[in-house]
Formats: sequence, C-alpha cells, structure tokens
Amino acid sequence: MPPTPATPTPELQEKQALERSTRHMGYWFLAYLLIYPLPWLRRPPELVDVLASMVGVAVFLPLYLAGFGRSGTRALRCGAAVAAIGLALQPFGGVWGVFIVYACGLLGGVRPQPRAHAALATVALAVAGLVLLQGIRLWDWLPTLFFSTMTAMVSMYSAAYAEQSAELAASRDRERRLAVVAERERIARDLHDLLGHTLTLVAVKADLAGRLIDADPVRAKAEIEDIHRTAREALADVRAAVTGMRSTRLASELATARGALDSAGVALTLHGPPQPLPPQVETTLAFVLREGVTNVVRHALAQHCRVDFGHHAGAVTLTIQDSRLAADAALALQSQGPALARAQPQPQPPPEGHGISGMRQRLSALGGTLTLRITPEGTTLQARVPLPAAEADRAGALRGNAQGDAAHGET
Repeated sequence: MPPTPATPTPELQEKQALERSTRHMGYWFLAYLLIYPLPWLRRPPELVDVLASMVGVAVFLPLYLAGFGRSGTRALRCGAAVAAIGLALQPFGGVWGVFIVYACGLLGGVRPQPRAHAALATVALAVAGLVLLQGIRLWDWLPTLFFSTMTAMVSMYSAAYAEQSAELAASRDRERRLAVVAERERIARDLHDLLGHTLTLVAVKADLAGRLIDADPVRAKAEIEDIHRTAREALADVRAAVTGMRSTRLASELATARGALDSAGVALTLHGPPQPLPPQVETTLAFVLREGVTNVVRHALAQHCRVDFGHHAGAVTLTIQDSRLAADAALALQSQGPALARAQPQPQPPPEGHGISGMRQRLSALGGTLTLRITPEGTTLQARVPLPAAEADRAGALRGNAQGDAAHGET
C-alpha cells in the first residue's frame, strides 16, 4: 500500500491558505494594466509603440507573477526588472508609471526591510533622473509618484504583517510542542511515582505474606488481599494519571505510607499533622510523601522513619528522615578507634534518580524547593512550598490555635 500522506499541521495549512489568497490578489492586481493604453484613445499609437508595449507586457507578466508574494532575492530581482521595463517604455506613449507602481509593490515586500528601503530609493532616483532628463510634465509623473508611494507602503505593511503572522504561528507551534513534551513528562513522572510506590509495596507485602503463609495463614491471607486491593487502586490511579485528572490527598497518602512502612518493618513517627492546604500544594506534597516513603522502603534499610509537617515564613514544609541500620555499624566502628574510623571510606551520595528529579520538578512548578542530605546515620529530605498570602495567613492562624494540641499530636 502506498504510504498515507501526513496531515498538514495547522500552521502549514494557515500558511498555504495565505499563499493562495496572496496569489489570487496578484491576479486581481493585473487589472491595473488596463490603465497603460488609455493615452492611445486620445492619440492613436504607432506600430512601433504597440509592438514595444506588447513585448514589455510579455516580459512583465512572468516577472510579476514570479515575484509577487515573495520576500527574498527573487522579489528584489523581479521588482528591479519590472521598474526597468517601465522606464524603457516611457517613450512609447503609454502610462509607463503603471510598471513603476508594480515594481514598488514587489520591492516593498522584500525582507529584511532595509533592503526594501534601498531598492525603493534606487527606483525613486531612477524615475527622478528620467523625469529631469526627458523634461516630463508634472501631470505625467505625479500620479506615478502618489500611487507608487501608496503601493510601497501597503506592500511593506503586508510583508511585516505576514512576517509577524509567521512568527506567531511558529510561536504557537513551539508552545504546542512544549505542551506535548510537558504532558509526556507529567505522565512519565506520575507513572514513575505510582508504579514505583505500588510495585515496592506489592513486593514488600508479597515477601511478608510468603514468610507468614505457614506461621500465620490468616495474616498472610490478609496481606494477599491487600496486594489485590493495592493493584486495583494502582490501575485506577494509572488511568487517572494518563487522563490528567488525578489528584491525591495527604491523609490517604499518610495512611498508605504507614501501611508500607509497617509491612517493611519500619516504625513511623508523625509530627505536626498538616493544616488544610490549597489543592495543588496538597497534591504535590502527597506525591513527595509517596516518593520519599518509597525510597525509604526500597533503599534506606531503615529501622525508623520520621515525617514532620511545618509552617514557617509563609511556606509549608515536609521533612522525611530515616534512621539507617548502618548507624549502629558506624557507632561500633568509631568505638574501635578514631584512626580506624578515618581509614574507612566515607559513603558517597548516590546520583539522583527519576524520583528525586520528579519531586524537584513538581515543587519547582509551585515555586518550591527540595533539599536532600545524606549522612551515615540516615537521609533527610525536605520539601518547601510557598503558600499564597491568604492561605499563609489562614494556615498560620490555624497553627497558632492548634499549637497546644499539636504538642501532643506525635503518633
């Protein structure tokens, strides 16, 4: 089967429609040629006048059609040639200024604009020289000057408008491409967060169910049912992420995080339950919480995880800190002697993966920041998101009213 031709983009279709409209206008403008033989109605021309005019028109037509609607070197050459035809036909009794008007129309559309100005100035000087040398009467060249000036101005304006339209179309095309790239990045980021967290949770629960299947069949069955529920929820979340209609709440993510950490044998401590937040801020922090807890379960080998919510200086913060098993080993190493401790290579922070970069992108979209500190004792991840003025004032008031209760809110 022959390949199906690609559908033109809207910008290309708009450009093609503009070119067709320009060509049609060029055909209509040829009616202006009917002015050329008007003087012959008052004074019959000689044969040489008719022949010379016919040759001039025959040469003019392809030049005019080739240069009309163009803005490059072709338009410059065609306009100069048409002006030369008009100057050459001046002795033969017709309205030779018609061709000067056509030439100014072609040259006015030349880009860049300084080239058009230089070409039009050259034609004006040539016409002025002809008028002075031939002693042409005022009435014979004044209409040419007027209509040539008007035509050149209209042509320059039309060329500038077409140039701006092309730039606008290119800008819209860039914006559309950037929107497509941003949407792809959003889907990839959402899928990474969803699937990374879900598959980690499923793997942890599957391992736990495998260990409990003989010792505690009832709990093993509960873990398997939880795996089924998690998989179904993840499928719904993936569909919502692809359609761009997914949002999440901190309360549900905190419950999910508690379950994931409990299945992995990591104790969770929660400080400062979050106050009501704007939907975008809450959704972003929920994703950060999900990815941060996933990293704790997957990479940290931690015994304890602490999650802190805070509000300070018109911004809300989320801090996730884990205490690694490696901390005990580090303390034992230090007890053997400072020299031995210094001899051991210090751990190097791993390169940031898709999860960390995804969190940075989400926070950056709201003007927020992400800081990551890795030590032998554990990892501390803190997200900070500025709040709108009204939300910051309301959150500060709520924090002040609930400060006494928050002191006892540690879980």
